[in-house]
Amino acid sequence: MRRRVEPPRLARVYDVIVVGAGQSGLAAGYFLKHAGIDFVIIDRDRRVGEVWRKRYDSLKLFTPREFNGLPGRDMSGDPEGYPDRDEFADYLENYATHFELPILFGLRVDKVRRLADSSFELMLSNQTTLRARKVILAFGTYPSTIIPGMRNTLAPKVHQMNATAYKNPKDVPLGPVLVVGDGATGRDLAFDLADTHEVHLAKGRPQLTLPARLLGKSLWRWLEWVGLFDTRRYRTGKGLRRPIPSTVPQDKVLKARGVKLHPRLIATKDETATFKDAQTLKVRSVIWCVGYGMDLKWVDIPEAKDADGRIVHDRGVSQADGLYLVGRLWQSGLTSGLIYGAGPDAEYVVNVIVESRRVCEHADREGATR
Repeated sequence: MRRRVEPPRLARVYDVIVVGAGQSGLAAGYFLKHAGIDFVIIDRDRRVGEVWRKRYDSLKLFTPREFNGLPGRDMSGDPEGYPDRDEFADYLENYATHFELPILFGLRVDKVRRLADSSFELMLSNQTTLRARKVILAFGTYPSTIIPGMRNTLAPKVHQMNATAYKNPKDVPLGPVLVVGDGATGRDLAFDLADTHEVHLAKGRPQLTLPARLLGKSLWRWLEWVGLFDTRRYRTGKGLRRPIPSTVPQDKVLKARGVKLHPRLIATKDETATFKDAQTLKVRSVIWCVGYGMDLKWVDIPEAKDADGRIVHDRGVSQADGLYLVGRLWQSGLTSGLIYGAGPDAEYVVNVIVESRRVCEHADREGATR
């Protein structure tokens, strides 16, 4: 009797793979599941919310709970209160569990490329691959910190770290510490260190600071009411700057804590920092809080990028068919990149995917009847 030969098993091809299980990736997963699309979310960490748990211990979100919920599930607790990092991380984890979102943990995507059949292949850190017809990049608004060239001119004895490496004052040797960058993170870290260290804060361009509450209402509610969240009016962010609410430590508060404020840092040499006013400071430690960047070399899809290697997109729809983004700054307006904007941006992208599928299915049916 001849033995039956089984045909080779074909690798599964997902309709959509979402890269990243942060708030934007989970929001995308919510809408994909409700649309009945076959998808999976991939994340390099081994638990939802880990990117938040890895941040500094004293972190509190500067948006209140009522603006931090994802689609279909609000944050519990005082809606006008401010959650800390662990509360929000737990909320994300519970969100994924509640909606039973399919997530593969502990997998870093090392490369995304287009195959000959127009599908996408994702090469993973465990030396395996996954395939999908469409890919949503949801790996975060701030995936990596920018480290300026000035760090290379400091002496080896100067302790240096970036904002994402800082946990608490125990991480920083005693002695004068310079925090470079006065955004929300830089101000938080300067405030956090003030009890135990001599702290200096190098400021940048003037910050747009608004009161956290006005006439009894949240700043963010006022911004919504006056139309600054309207994507039809403020999609590119040109001429606008994201405000910092007064819940972030302001100059007066920092000075009261003993933090010494300086203008922009312009040079470093050995153990000396030089500021724009020509004043100098001998430092023991430097914490770089000068912004965030994005390494997109692993996205090997040339048609999606401009000459500088940035992915070109319109509201998260890239110019490469089937490639999408969520969670990008100014993706659709002022709220993009904030937790509040994760849901609307993800919903728009998933709606585009659903419509694309509908058009393709209609074309297939038309072709079958001819």
